[in-house]
Amino acid sequence: MGLWALAMLGAIAVSDPCDQSVKPVGFSEPINPPGRVVPLVGMTLNVYHATDFQLYLEATDRIAELGCNALQVVTPVFQRNGVAPQVETAMGPGRGPGPKALITLLRYARSKGLHTTLMPQVNLTEPRGNEWRGKIHPPRWAPWWQSYRRAVEHFLEVAVAADVDLFSIGCELVTTEKPQHMDQWRRIIRDCRARFEGQLTYSTVWNHYQSPGFWDQVDLIGVSGYWDLTREAQDPHHPSPGELARCWQQIQEQLFAFAQEHGRPLLIMELGYPALPWALKDPWNYINSNGASPDVDAQAVGYRAFLAAWGDLLRNPDPRFGGVHFYKWDIYQQLTTDDTGYGIEGRPAYEQLSRWLTTMNSIQ
Repeated sequence: MGLWALAMLGAIAVSDPCDQSVKPVGFSEPINPPGRVVPLVGMTLNVYHATDFQLYLEATDRIAELGCNALQVVTPVFQRNGVAPQVETAMGPGRGPGPKALITLLRYARSKGLHTTLMPQVNLTEPRGNEWRGKIHPPRWAPWWQSYRRAVEHFLEVAVAADVDLFSIGCELVTTEKPQHMDQWRRIIRDCRARFEGQLTYSTVWNHYQSPGFWDQVDLIGVSGYWDLTREAQDPHHPSPGELARCWQQIQEQLFAFAQEHGRPLLIMELGYPALPWALKDPWNYINSNGASPDVDAQAVGYRAFLAAWGDLLRNPDPRFGGVHFYKWDIYQQLTTDDTGYGIEGRPAYEQLSRWLTTMNSIQ
C-alpha cells in the first residue's frame, strides 16, 4: 500500500468527511453521458467491518491492477427479521463502516482510476427460516419507509462527499417493488436527484426486473445476474459451451428488449459464481450445507461463458448495456482448496478474467 493510502487511513481518526467543512472535489463526468456509453467492468466489495479497513484499500489496489475500470461498494443496512418495523444503520466492529471509512475507500478507488458505485443493502440479522431482504413485510409499512429513507439519506451523504459516479437506491427489496410502493420509491428518487449529481440505479433480482415501476426515473436498470444457466442442458452438471451460449443468448434478448422498451441501459449489478458444484445452476446459493467439495472449475466455466456471451458488448460499447460488477472480491478468501465462496483470487476464474481484461484494455 502506498503512502497516500496510509495517510488516508490515519485521517480517519482525526477528521470527519461528513462534516460541513469537507466538500466534494468536483463531480466527475457521468458514466453514460448522452451519446456515449462507457461500460463498467468492475468488482464488488462487501464493506461491512470498519476494523478491517486496510484490507479494503489493499483489495482496491489489486482490483485496479487486474484491469477493472470500476469498483462497487456494497454496505449494510440492518433489519432484525422480515417483520421488524424498521431498518437502521449500525456502525462498528462486526457491523457497518462509518461514513469516514466509506468516503476514504471510495475516494481512494477514484484515485486509482476506478468508477465508483455505492449500494446500501438491507441485511437481516436474525432471519426466521428462509427469510431474506426480498421477503420483508413489516406490520406497518409507513414507519418502515420512514426509516429506510433515513438510511438512504445517510449513504447519499457519503456518495456526495466521495464524488461517487453511481448510487443505488436499494437492492433486491422484492416486496417493495409492488405498485402500492411506487410513490415511496419515486419520493426517494426525487430526494436523491435534488442532492446528488451522479447517476442513480436500483438493483432488482434476475427474475423480477419487470416489476419495479420506476425505471423511467433512474438512469440504469440494475439487475443481479444469478440466472440458472443449465435449464436446457442435457446434463445439468456439465452443460456444454454451446448450451451455455444459447442460454445466455435467450437472456440477452429478453433483457435488451426490456431495456429498449424503457429507454435505459442495463447494468448487471452482481454477477458471480461460488466455487461449488451447483454454481451454474444456482449461482445465488453459496451455502454449502451438505459439505460439498469445492469446485473451482465450475466457477471458471461460469466466468468463461459470461465473457464469451457478453465480452463483445463490453469491448464495443452498446447503448443498451452499461456493464457488469463481478461478485465478489473477497478480502477474507482463503487461498486454499477448502474455500467455496465467490472470491476468485488464485483460482482459474481469476486467470479467465485477467486474460480477458488484458485483451480488452490493449484494444482500447
